[in-house]
Amino acid sequence: MEGLTPGEKIKKLRLDLGLKQDDLTNEEVSKCLISMIERNKRGLTWSVAKIVADSFNQYYKNMGKEITPEFLMETEIDRVTKEVNEDLAYIQSLLDKGKIDKKLMTPIFDKLLGLVNQWEMRIEKAELLFLKGKFNYLTYQYNNAIKDFAEVLAYYIEDKNHSKVARTYNFLGMSAYMLISIDQAINYYTLAYNTTLQHDISNGEIIKMQTTKNLVLCYRKMKRYDIAIQYINSFKDTKWKDQDYYEKIIGDITLLEANTFRDMTNYVKAEQSYRKIIEMKEFLDDEILFMTYDNYAILLLEMGKVDSAIKKVARAYELINKVIPYYRLGLILTKCKCHMKSGRLSLLFETLKEGLSLAEEVNHVEMLINFNFAYAQTYIFLKNYENALNHIKVVEKYVIQNKIKTKESDLNIFFAEVYCKAGEPDKSVEYMLKVRKDYFDLINLY
Repeated sequence: MEGLTPGEKIKKLRLDLGLKQDDLTNEEVSKCLISMIERNKRGLTWSVAKIVADSFNQYYKNMGKEITPEFLMETEIDRVTKEVNEDLAYIQSLLDKGKIDKKLMTPIFDKLLGLVNQWEMRIEKAELLFLKGKFNYLTYQYNNAIKDFAEVLAYYIEDKNHSKVARTYNFLGMSAYMLISIDQAINYYTLAYNTTLQHDISNGEIIKMQTTKNLVLCYRKMKRYDIAIQYINSFKDTKWKDQDYYEKIIGDITLLEANTFRDMTNYVKAEQSYRKIIEMKEFLDDEILFMTYDNYAILLLEMGKVDSAIKKVARAYELINKVIPYYRLGLILTKCKCHMKSGRLSLLFETLKEGLSLAEEVNHVEMLINFNFAYAQTYIFLKNYENALNHIKVVEKYVIQNKIKTKESDLNIFFAEVYCKAGEPDKSVEYMLKVRKDYFDLINLY
């Protein structure tokens, strides 16, 4: 029955049963009307569809089958639309549950993209592209995610669907952040926030809270702690109406506040904030509590309290199977720092191997860089400059491929340090000059 109009369906069903047009008629439906419907000269109305279905079912009841008016009236585009929307709902449920299998999802996306393009299903295509972008984001394919979100953004802007425009800007920012394109991430987050200010949208408060948190992350990454604190204070001073979401996100904001104070070496305020979060652990999800123990451990390491840091790492490890790989990587790196501080190098190499393996598995660019740098630093400490250089060159590849400007300075300094200690001063100076400003550059004279 696929591809048939309602009239063509009726004709096929009638002929399959060996019926004449007269067999579908009564005082309300004439043979002429049936003929016109079958030839697509008249549309099928609900009342006529019900009468025709009842006529068919007189013959079908002995066969254990039934024809419904809905089936007769459903056009091919109706059927395809229904199928696509059912698949979209299925994909959304999988993403919500975190059940993401690339081998399973990729053919589903390919099939649906073929259908929405073939039938020019604009609304469904936009939602499909958004879900595909979300899928790529959750599977660490951030460049692909940006392509999908950028394409769907054009649809939502044209439709003036401001709520979905803001939502998409937020996901673009998240994807750019994961690629360490911090300036671009800030730009997207600002566009998301401004969209909520310029338009009255239903989920405006939630997006404002989300983007505020994300902007704090960005400015911390850029070491602009003054701006990060401004956003945190602005969040805390705002009288949010959506208390349910506020209570869900306040743990994140308090953790960001603690981390920012830690980065500013204001250890007293940082420790107060960490303790405040732990005190309300009964109301927090496992993810926030996990990250709090991890970041508290980092603070304790900076304060020289290695044993206390190790205890906090152990508390975090109790929750490690309840959080996503992105957060696990951070804890593994913290554990590496504990081993380095306590001089347990054999355990350090085991943990570095664990972290690098997980970073490669999930293709987390920043953590791939961090673990390779950690390896390099360890080998420099052991005066094994050849192995140190191998890991630094791996970082160089990631920096070049992903155009990560924020890591170029560390990269050049690592090269300079290794070549200097390995007895190659000329090469060391070459990399030092990449970091140092040229004070005879004519551009800087005016």
